[in-house]
Amino acid sequence: MKRSCRSFAPLLLTVAACLALPAAAWADPECSTKPFDAAAAWREVSSEFADNYAYWDRAGGAQAFAAAAPAMQSAPDRLTFADRLEVLMLVFRDSHLHVSPTSKPSMAWIPSAADLWLSAQGERLVVSDVKAGSDAAARGIRPGWELTAIDGADPRQTARGRFAAIGVTPGADQLLYAINALAAGRLEQPRRMTFRVAGRARTIDLPAGYASVHRPAGPLTVSHRSDPAGHDVAVLRVNNSLGDTALIKAFDDAVAALPAASHVIVDMRDTPSGGTSTVARAIIGHFVSEPRPYQRHELTVERVKSGVPRIWLEYVQPRSPLRPAPLVLAGRWTGSMGEGIVVGLNAAAKAPIVGSQMGQLLGAIVQDEMPAACITVSLPNEKLWHVDGRPREDVMPDLRVPSADVAAYGSDAALALALASLDR
Repeated sequence: MKRSCRSFAPLLLTVAACLALPAAAWADPECSTKPFDAAAAWREVSSEFADNYAYWDRAGGAQAFAAAAPAMQSAPDRLTFADRLEVLMLVFRDSHLHVSPTSKPSMAWIPSAADLWLSAQGERLVVSDVKAGSDAAARGIRPGWELTAIDGADPRQTARGRFAAIGVTPGADQLLYAINALAAGRLEQPRRMTFRVAGRARTIDLPAGYASVHRPAGPLTVSHRSDPAGHDVAVLRVNNSLGDTALIKAFDDAVAALPAASHVIVDMRDTPSGGTSTVARAIIGHFVSEPRPYQRHELTVERVKSGVPRIWLEYVQPRSPLRPAPLVLAGRWTGSMGEGIVVGLNAAAKAPIVGSQMGQLLGAIVQDEMPAACITVSLPNEKLWHVDGRPREDVMPDLRVPSADVAAYGSDAALALALASLDR
């Protein structure tokens, strides 16, 4: 039987929330002992993506599936099949795509497990940002450093080799995304990163990605700064807790305690793991004085199966105490529902966005069991937009910095720009 962990408009479940359900409750207990039919598994997975994956039309995805078909259909067992599918899904550049189980250890999820982010400058791989509070930042890795090796191997060659093993030739953006996944490493495995800095090689050992990031206790951190005119500015920083309903009370209490004259900055730069729209609407509601739409949805499967689109707007309601529109900080580690809150504050409250490109996690998640493949696949089945029609993943800050978490000399350029902009 096929069962799903699905996310509908009233409640956007995260990948983490889906995976919190016990796998044994979904899987046929005899599944792993049945003969594996790779051709049947491939038909099942291909149909699931074509019918239900909201971003199936993303550049190069369908072509990559066609190219990978021989490798997928010849997989000798389900874990090899899952490992190959895990690599194949990288072509969509969508961190909401996951498969389990795979061979252990499996790939760590980005951006949740990433402690640095890479961009391409010609053939050079250059650090564009470093996660604040990570071991990577503490050990001095900074934007501008050139990455030359991961665990002693050339990252481009390693990533190309993974794709070549399934018959796929990646485009430049797909290759770069796969390299960033490679840099995040595998679960529970430490990493050795080699950089070129000022013409010299520098090798730094890092723990496994999830162990590299350290956060304050509690769902929310409140601090105070001053703008150029000396006014109080309250910075409300969410500590990757958008799936925790305790954040609602913490945010409510923080807003209620603010002096009336304080400006507010909502710092969403540490929200890589997503959350629920219940928490999102609770936060945004403090900054609207009337019901306002904050995001647009499309349930793609209805258009695929019937040719009739199903599109709707989701609204947020005012919640006391009300505050004027804040500034919102966003960056590479603003992901999924974090992106939804940033875009929603901009749409519903006209809040300006300060920072860099966000995590670009696509859509809203479902997780389905594939009985023939004996695996589960999570994928977005809804497309999401800003209410002005921009795809959520394409929304960029109004005021931008190259590195929103840690700048080249270790400073917080995004917060500095936000504070400087408050008197405009």
